[in-house]
Amino acid sequence: MHVAHLSHSASELDGGITSAVKQLVAAQCQTNLTSEWLQADHHASWFRDRALFNQLSSEYYSLAHLHGLWRSPTRITSSLVQGRHGSGGLPVVIAPHGMLDAGALRYSRWKKHLVWKLWEHQALVAASCLQALGQAELEAIRSLGLAGPVALIPNGVGLAELARSHAAPPWAQVVPEGERVLLFLGRFHAKKGLAPLLNAWQSLTAEARRQGWWLAMVGFGDRGELAARLAREPIERCFVLGPCFGAEKEACLASASAFVLPSFSEGLPMAALEAMSWGLPCLLSPACNLPDAIAAGAAWAVQPQPADLAARIQDLMPLPDAEAAAMGRRGRVLVAERFSWNTIARQCAALYGWILGGGTPPAFVDLGKARS
Repeated sequence: MHVAHLSHSASELDGGITSAVKQLVAAQCQTNLTSEWLQADHHASWFRDRALFNQLSSEYYSLAHLHGLWRSPTRITSSLVQGRHGSGGLPVVIAPHGMLDAGALRYSRWKKHLVWKLWEHQALVAASCLQALGQAELEAIRSLGLAGPVALIPNGVGLAELARSHAAPPWAQVVPEGERVLLFLGRFHAKKGLAPLLNAWQSLTAEARRQGWWLAMVGFGDRGELAARLAREPIERCFVLGPCFGAEKEACLASASAFVLPSFSEGLPMAALEAMSWGLPCLLSPACNLPDAIAAGAAWAVQPQPADLAARIQDLMPLPDAEAAAMGRRGRVLVAERFSWNTIARQCAALYGWILGGGTPPAFVDLGKARS
C-alpha cells in the first residue's frame, strides 16, 4: 500500500498540521505502509493544482490522505476521485484538522462561504472518508450535512524524554532562577484566546509578583503585532518571544511550570498534547477538545474569558509542587494510552485497508447515513 499525505507546507510556520503530518508519516513508515509526504507549496501557485493532480494521479499511489481545507489539496479532490477522463480515480481521506468547527468558520467567513460553494463541499462529499480528531469535530462535520463515513482518529504525540538535559530556555535572561513560567505556545491568532489571557494576567500582576510567576507568550503568525502591542503597553511579568522549534521548543517545554491554551476554536491542539507529554499541568478551554485530560485530572477546564482565566491562574499559582507533578504524571499517562503515534498509525492502516478492500469497517468509523 502506497499512501500519499498532502498538506500545504512542511514549514513549522504552518502550525500544528505540519507537526502532526510529519510524525504520522514517520510512524507509518515503521509499519508495512509506504507513506510519503507531499507539500503543495513546493509548486508555483499558478501551476500548483495541475502539478499536484499530475503527481497524485500516478499509479504508484493507492490512496491520498489530505490535511487541512480551503487550499489546493481540496481544490483537486473531486478530480482525483474521478481520475483522468473519468476513470482510474484515487481514493481520498480528508482530515479537516478543526477547520469545520463553527468557531473556525467565523474567521474569513465570506471567503469560506464562497469557496464552500465553488469546490469545498463537493470535495468533502467526494472523499471516501473524513477524519475527525475528536467527538466535537465529528459533530461539527455532521452539523454541516456531511453524511458519509467519518473516522474518529486523533492527533498523536511522542513521550518526551524528561531525564534528558536541555539547553537554557530563551527566557533565561528574563526570569530569575527559581521563579516559574506559565507557557502559551502556538500561533498568535485571536481564536487562541490571547486577548482574554492577557486581560486576565494584567489583573494578576501583583499576585504573580508575590508568587514568583511569569507569563511567556511563545509563537508566531501575527507579523509582530503582539510584541509591538506589549512594547507600547507593557504588562508586568509578561513577555513575548518569536517562534521556537526543535531544541529551542523543547527547552521551553522542559523549563515551563504550566501550560495554558484558552482557545475559542481548535481541532485537537498539538501544543496541548506536547505540554502533557512534558508533564506540564494544563489550563485548557473546552474548545481544545480534550475532555479526557480534564476527567483524568491532567488539566483544569477554563473558559476563554478574563474573569474565569484569572480565577484559574490564581488557583494555579500556589499549587504545591507535589500536586502539580501529579497532574503532569496523569497527563503523560493519558498521552501514552490515548495519543501514541504507533496506535494512530495502526488505526490509519486499518482505515485505508477498509477503504481499499471493503468488508467490515473499523469500530472507530462512523458510517453516517450508511448506518441505516
